[in-house]
Amino acid sequence: MRTSTKVFAGAGAFGLVVGGIYWFVTYEDAGTVLLLSMGFAVLIVAGYLLRRARAPLPEDRADAGPADAGDEPVGTFILGSAWPAWLALASALVAAGLLFGVALVALGLALAALAVIGLIREGR
Repeated sequence: MRTSTKVFAGAGAFGLVVGGIYWFVTYEDAGTVLLLSMGFAVLIVAGYLLRRARAPLPEDRADAGPADAGDEPVGTFILGSAWPAWLALASALVAAGLLFGVALVALGLALAALAVIGLIREGR
């Protein structure tokens, strides 16, 4: 079992245990549902990781060194992009729109769509 699977399984079990305790202490519906949902969601990720388990990763072996993970693809990281800033602005507009009006939500969602499209096109 990989380390990440153990972490997710532990977090899921924690959410379920805390959700059960929370229900018996407070009898409050919303918090209980949120805690139990968090536990089940994280357990779904743990189940997926357990199902997709393959050969041990370098971080799971005690004798591994930095060179053992040298062939793994890391991905493309675009350092000079302005799209993350636009996406942050769009998120702020959506949040402000929830308080001040639907027009800001619409503007924020349109800007978020534009920023996501920009990020996708720039990552190619």
